[in-house]
Amino acid sequence: MRHKLALLLSLIALPIAAQNVTVGSQSLSGTILYNSTPPFTLIDLSHPANVDGTLNYASIFWSGTATGCTGAFKVKVFHPSSSSTLTTFSLVAERGPFTAQPGRNQVSLTPAIAVQKGDLIGITSFVSRTACGAPVSWLQSNAATLLNSGDVASGSFNGNYRRGEALAVRATDTQEVLEGVVAAAGSLPGNFGSFFRTSLQIACPNGGTCTGQIIFHPAGVPASPSDQAIPYTVSSSAAASYDDIVAHMGKSGLGTLDVVSNNGFPPLVTARIYNDQGASGTSGFTEEMIRTADILHSGDLAILLTPPDLTNYRVNVGVRTLSSGATVNVQYGFRSQSNKDFPANEFQQFSLVGFGDTSPIPNEQIFLFVLSGDVAIYQSITDNKTNDSAVIFAKRQ
Repeated sequence: MRHKLALLLSLIALPIAAQNVTVGSQSLSGTILYNSTPPFTLIDLSHPANVDGTLNYASIFWSGTATGCTGAFKVKVFHPSSSSTLTTFSLVAERGPFTAQPGRNQVSLTPAIAVQKGDLIGITSFVSRTACGAPVSWLQSNAATLLNSGDVASGSFNGNYRRGEALAVRATDTQEVLEGVVAAAGSLPGNFGSFFRTSLQIACPNGGTCTGQIIFHPAGVPASPSDQAIPYTVSSSAAASYDDIVAHMGKSGLGTLDVVSNNGFPPLVTARIYNDQGASGTSGFTEEMIRTADILHSGDLAILLTPPDLTNYRVNVGVRTLSSGATVNVQYGFRSQSNKDFPANEFQQFSLVGFGDTSPIPNEQIFLFVLSGDVAIYQSITDNKTNDSAVIFAKRQ
């Protein structure tokens, strides 16, 4: 389906909804299947619990063709004795065994599991791959999975470290999970006769069906439960598309989009911010969904560059916070610095002049030190003559 709408081009936002308690991951790239003798246990070493809290749901990607294999797997949470060695663990809790279906599985963890920040998730398989399939890992750089024989509990594990592999198991506090945000979203006129819109595509990778909501939050005000939302349901055989997602939702102006899943698996979302020139065509840039894991966290340093021409190009800086708000030290070159406080669950966009505490100059580094909280920051650059634009996200160094 395709829909006509309007968006803004020189902005970018980040997650407005409250941050979920999560441990583990559901990545989107190539698969690795396990053929070990059951029972065997896999522990994700690379995606620890992000905060203290409770886990109520888990999503598991399972290979194989047999349906309804009972007693196939358990979900486990481990507490590492040391974050530096990752060889000795204590079992926090386990739930199951659960019945496995090929592809996507979502299970309830009853009773809920209390976790501490840094705890790890694992899965024990009790069935052979030939008969019932097996758990799946994804190819992911800088990830690692520990493979152990047996239905392990606590102690020193001397298993096989599988580098570059991320176990496709994730547990969360709620069924509704903020997967990421489409930073720039809007439908409104810009300067010099421009009119910016946002097109959107949603797909479901790796088989199955992805369901959830797209939520629009206006800029400059805290997120509200009454903000406009539309449901999505997409299967692996097709994608949903909108020419102007904000207008399709019955809204206008500048804001940001939250992408929320409710069946445990993130969709693939791509947006395009473009200047609609009617019969003369469009100009703009493609923008991927920003995952919550990819935003800046307390202690991170990021750097933006001012363009070489500040006369013929207009520059905006967008800031998006999560549930904790954020404090960022902003330093223009080595000339001036100031601490900026940004409210929780809000998106704001500033002119380059208004973002810092001094007049910017061309070809200057803007240093961003995150002192507290979680925040996404971007810089949009627009040609005053053509209204062509580009965006650069501040990435941790």
